[in-house]
Amino acid sequence: MSRTRASRALIALLCVTIVLGIVAYIRTPKTTTASETPKVTGPDAAAVAPKPAEPAKLSGRSTQIALGGSSAALVTQTPVGAPPAVAPTTATPAATAGAPATPVKIVTPTGPVAPPPAVPAKSAVEVPAAPAAAVDLSKSGGVIAQGKALIDASKLVEGRRLLNEALVGGQLSDADADAAKALIGQANQTLIFSPTRITGDTYVTGYTVQSGDKPGKIAAGHDVTWDFLGRINGIADARKLRAGATIKVVRGPFHAVVSKSKYTLDLYLGSPGEKGSMFVRTFKVGHGKNNSTPTGSWMVTPQNKLKNPKWWGTADEPAKEADDPQNPLGEFWIGLTGTGGDAVDKQGFGVHGTIDPDSIGKQMSHGCVRLVNADIQMLYEVLIEGKSTIIIKD
Repeated sequence: MSRTRASRALIALLCVTIVLGIVAYIRTPKTTTASETPKVTGPDAAAVAPKPAEPAKLSGRSTQIALGGSSAALVTQTPVGAPPAVAPTTATPAATAGAPATPVKIVTPTGPVAPPPAVPAKSAVEVPAAPAAAVDLSKSGGVIAQGKALIDASKLVEGRRLLNEALVGGQLSDADADAAKALIGQANQTLIFSPTRITGDTYVTGYTVQSGDKPGKIAAGHDVTWDFLGRINGIADARKLRAGATIKVVRGPFHAVVSKSKYTLDLYLGSPGEKGSMFVRTFKVGHGKNNSTPTGSWMVTPQNKLKNPKWWGTADEPAKEADDPQNPLGEFWIGLTGTGGDAVDKQGFGVHGTIDPDSIGKQMSHGCVRLVNADIQMLYEVLIEGKSTIIIKD
């Protein structure tokens, strides 16, 4: 009897356990896997469909990357909190309609960025000139103001032409003439003394070097020196001139006018004061003590331009060798032959440098015209033997 009761109790307990397990199974919610996601259509689709990932927020720091063959720049931005890239990555810019996108390699530098290599300057640059403005020449003050405005606006040929016509035509007061010379000299730093060529400038031209050309022959054909052409074209070594190269050439010869009272030498292209002549620039000079420099017209003597000349001395002073630091001639000598006025038959006069810069603006030489070393070198390069003239006036 006792065994029968125990068996019944065990069976009852087992049944209760089974029933409780079935109830727990029924109440537990079922999970759905990704493959079992129901498809929803209609107006509720947007609420159920998974949302696309939001882009990372961008910081204010940007990097410009030049695209090869394009002047445009691709602007990229670094997401906030993103670690710095250490390996090259490939970014594909948005494709233009009708054209395939080109991958652009973007490398994030990890150290200082080296500057891009310098682009060598061309020996001559063609710059189109703007049309000349109509100007009232009846008022010299207006000419100066308008000429300056043109030059300041980079219309160098037009501004120079306006000022030069008034200057050569004698339309300016002494003060305005000095102002015009200063402005023209400023323009000529580019128009004459640099490699730049501007269309419409009738005083310069371009020359294409031919096979077999010699630098000296090219210069002589335009009444200038090769030293001068080499300087303005940035060619220090004539042996580097190659066939096919185009260089800037100034149409010479140059001439000069010395004013003893003003202690100036004015450089011109064309006969000074005549129609078609053009003022170039002014140099400061010194001349002979006791007013001993003869006035009149002079010609640069053939075969009498010398670099590093010897000074033969005077009755009171001994001669000085070429390399003597006490040589009063400096590094350059331009011999002169008198052709008119008081200069006729005068011998031994010339234009040269000096070892005493304080003598410029004074009467301290033995009768010659002297310039500081940098100026005499420039003058030596532009004046031509047998063609260039110098007028010396009081």
